[in-house]
Amino acid sequence: MDKTAILHISSGNYCYPIGCDTLRVRIRVRRSETEKIILFYKNQYNHSPHFFQVEMPRLLEDQDFTYYESPIQIPEKHFKYYFQIYPKAGEPLYYASDGIVDEPKPENFFYYPAINKDQIWQLPDWAEGESIYQILVDRFFDGDPANNPPIVKPRHALPDRETYYGGDFAGIIQKMEYLKSLGVKIIYLSPIFQSPSYHKYDISDYYAIETIYGGKEGLKQLVKTAHKEGMKIVLDAVFNHCSSEHPFFQDVLSNQTQSPYCSWFRIDSFPVSLEKGNYDNFANEVPTMPKWETTNPEVIEYLTNQAVYWIREADIDGYRFDVADEISHRFWRALHEKIRHEKPEALLIGEIWNHACAWLNAAELDTVTNYKFRQYLLALLEEKITPDRFIHLIQRNKSLYQTPATHYLINLMGSHDTLRLATALNNEKKHYLALSLLYCFEGMPLLYYGDEIGLEGDVDPDNRRAMLWDQPESEAQAMFRHIAKFRSESMILKKGESTFLEGQPTSVQFLRTFDKESILVVANIGTTTLKIDQRQYSYLIGKAHIEKSGYFVPPMSLALFLVNQSNQ
Repeated sequence: MDKTAILHISSGNYCYPIGCDTLRVRIRVRRSETEKIILFYKNQYNHSPHFFQVEMPRLLEDQDFTYYESPIQIPEKHFKYYFQIYPKAGEPLYYASDGIVDEPKPENFFYYPAINKDQIWQLPDWAEGESIYQILVDRFFDGDPANNPPIVKPRHALPDRETYYGGDFAGIIQKMEYLKSLGVKIIYLSPIFQSPSYHKYDISDYYAIETIYGGKEGLKQLVKTAHKEGMKIVLDAVFNHCSSEHPFFQDVLSNQTQSPYCSWFRIDSFPVSLEKGNYDNFANEVPTMPKWETTNPEVIEYLTNQAVYWIREADIDGYRFDVADEISHRFWRALHEKIRHEKPEALLIGEIWNHACAWLNAAELDTVTNYKFRQYLLALLEEKITPDRFIHLIQRNKSLYQTPATHYLINLMGSHDTLRLATALNNEKKHYLALSLLYCFEGMPLLYYGDEIGLEGDVDPDNRRAMLWDQPESEAQAMFRHIAKFRSESMILKKGESTFLEGQPTSVQFLRTFDKESILVVANIGTTTLKIDQRQYSYLIGKAHIEKSGYFVPPMSLALFLVNQSNQ
């Protein structure tokens, strides 16, 4: 047995509380080497020789490792524990805080001294597994031409960096039935606050909503309408940087070292000037977007107060935070505490493109944009990796996070920062297979407006074209819409656990299981038809031919099957 592969630490995603007296404990071992693992545990202050014990269920496997995880409960809330590992070959061994030991003694045990309430990650129940629809407000639908800016392009015209199309809150309200047909639970809006740019990611006034969108009253009406229809509204919050036209930065430019806001920005030298750009700014290359100093208590107070204001004023349901991984942890802890006090069920989403475990915890964010999902699925459909490699990468990414995060990670195939999916794949069948598969995985699927109709778009700003409403719905579009709607009504797809069926050379297959019911997801990425046994499964939805000898899933198609009770 590879003893160097064994890993456990009594913190992070390997040991964390899920209730006032319950921990989840995880351990990693080399794949295919372990028969079983027993977890021994008891109250830290119990000095008797007797331990509780539990055989740990297998959580997941990637290419190299197997992970086991089990909840353990101690009413006194103080824990000590160790593991007994049974290899497939060789004698059982004990694993404790000092590694492999002959016989665990108190000084060897792992300890979790106490569970405090602020360590328990409280995720908003209403959001688990739900679907998100991202809207760039200006690009969606013009419901009130009276509030349009002076120059508005026709919807089929390609965008540039000065383009407006007239989209507004009224337009979103008028398209509520359309959003409902896609099973949308959460409408995520691009920035709506006053800004000199079309994209609004450079905010000049955090307390003013753009009148071209409908202003404060328009937002309130949108939120009220969405809530009536059973949907939630999430706003895009830009707290990493602002516009150089923000009055506080203008004060720095005017008064230099005498400005009370000098310490509010990350200034390299004086005199500060836009031409020099001698201060930290977005991506180190956009001087018109200076970065806030988010460790400054005054900055924290100013920006967190603004976040709470819009929850209180408009009853919004959460935020997506731009460039979340460049903002201080002190800021996130303060924001989390304020928002939880104002609206405990608000959803807090961070834009993070890579590993995000440092921000996903009880004191900071609820979830993040899981761009890794997009990376891996594109690689699979571009035939750069095999189905098994895709599964292993998905599982390895999942292993980075505490288990409750799994149903909240925001999986996506496109956003305003990526090539349009239709352009990236340049293949309609692959495009809709990718979207359909997105809606079958654990997590919260995010659909970027227009992807459902195959809207094309190259790099920014071309990937922000106006939504087209005059196209007939194709068969592939209709099939995807049905799958998206099906997910919104399926507890299995929203909350079920996943079991991957490895060894399928031309398909990705996995089970989603919830409350003793399972759905088999079959994504055929090969060039030949795939047969599914009719005796074990019943057809639910997707593209499959039904014949006496079985179900047949065509190439580049997806279908869902209910596992017959006798095979559960």
